[in-house]
Amino acid sequence: MQLRNFFILCCALLLLTNASAAGQEKRIGFTAPGTPWTLTMPADDFQTAEHKIRDDGKGAYFYLVDEKQHLNVSMFIEPVKDCQTSKACRDMIWKIGNPAWEHPQNVAQSEIGDVSILELLVPKFQGQKINQQNMYAEFVFDGFWVDLHISKVLYQPEERPMFERIVKSIKFEPKSRS
Repeated sequence: MQLRNFFILCCALLLLTNASAAGQEKRIGFTAPGTPWTLTMPADDFQTAEHKIRDDGKGAYFYLVDEKQHLNVSMFIEPVKDCQTSKACRDMIWKIGNPAWEHPQNVAQSEIGDVSILELLVPKFQGQKINQQNMYAEFVFDGFWVDLHISKVLYQPEERPMFERIVKSIKFEPKSRS
């Protein structure tokens, strides 16, 4: 009887271990030589399409594409300079604007947790109907600003949780000291 209970316990532990390992989310990281951290987010099906490091090593640009979800994500990592808080960075992005925002609609400024966001829909670009949703999420962490831009063409309102999930999933992990 004790051997049977031991066997059941071992099977249960094995199942729990496999279940927790299967629940591990694969993440991808982004950093610049001058930052004390690596920004991580779910890997999903993102592929890096472009990656540039500033000459001084204190900033970087990344452009990712997820063809399965039809999402584009770009991010600039820069030292804090022109804005000191998430809200101030969001307000600056809105004030500066972008020529690609042809007649933006549904403009909203809000927060997801502590992160200030700007959302807008670009219905047309150069006369073509694209219905592109844009979400700019602004992070300020350890002296650096991250301008995270998520976009999707042919957007449907029920797809907003994809955008929100990415913003909520962002982590800043300390670089390991070698």
